[in-house]
Amino acid sequence: MNTLYIVGTPIGNLEDISMRALRILGEVNFVLCEDTRVTKKLLEYYKIKTPTISCHQHSDERKIGEILALLENDKNLALVSDAGTPGISDPGGKLIQAVIERFGDQVNIEAVPGPSAVTAALSISGIPTDKFVFMGFPPHKKGRQTFLNKVIASEYPAVVYESKHRIVKFLEELGALNKKIGKLDEGDFSDIQSINKYKYKKLKKTTEEKVKKSKKITSVVVCRELSKMHETVYRGELKNIIEKIKYNKDDQKGEFVVIVGK
Repeated sequence: MNTLYIVGTPIGNLEDISMRALRILGEVNFVLCEDTRVTKKLLEYYKIKTPTISCHQHSDERKIGEILALLENDKNLALVSDAGTPGISDPGGKLIQAVIERFGDQVNIEAVPGPSAVTAALSISGIPTDKFVFMGFPPHKKGRQTFLNKVIASEYPAVVYESKHRIVKFLEELGALNKKIGKLDEGDFSDIQSINKYKYKKLKKTTEEKVKKSKKITSVVVCRELSKMHETVYRGELKNIIEKIKYNKDDQKGEFVVIVGK
């Protein structure tokens, strides 16, 4: 039975890859890549000469069809993302679903575990992680406020990915919501008293119910450039973390993982 291997690759440091992953990448017929240029750097580093095929979120039905045809012709394939484990906040799931729908049990889909920014950040956070919620990237516009509300309302620590372009905005939005919950928790409903008395009572009751479900953030850990040369971990008061990142342009570079503790 031919196989589609889902291979975890380094999130930064090229040495963070298993011997099994290297063997698989060298043995398969083709490596399916989010970006062939990124993956070729890894393959060249380990002197692996397996041909690569581009497969990413913008791949059309024709490209997916070509990949399915390779599996149909008994080719073994490895799917990798630019960094980390494919399918985790990553478009790799689209191909995996197509393979399952076309072949069912006729094609073996096998995980080759490897690095993941989620688990890497959690492991060094110092926040209890026997239970957590992974929420991926926040929406840029539509649904962003709802996303933030879910982070705040989560009973367990929430893990969020954010880009360098929006990290400060996200942390400031989080801080504003946290401050509002703090006021409401103390019974301060001044923010909603400007509306008429009937609506005020109704909204106050609804808000009190939301406060009961939400807990004020007790700790935030922000990880930047995990496993890379400029890896940085910010801990402490949210306000202080925002100031460190906001007023130092170098601290705004790279990729971020935010863990919101409860």
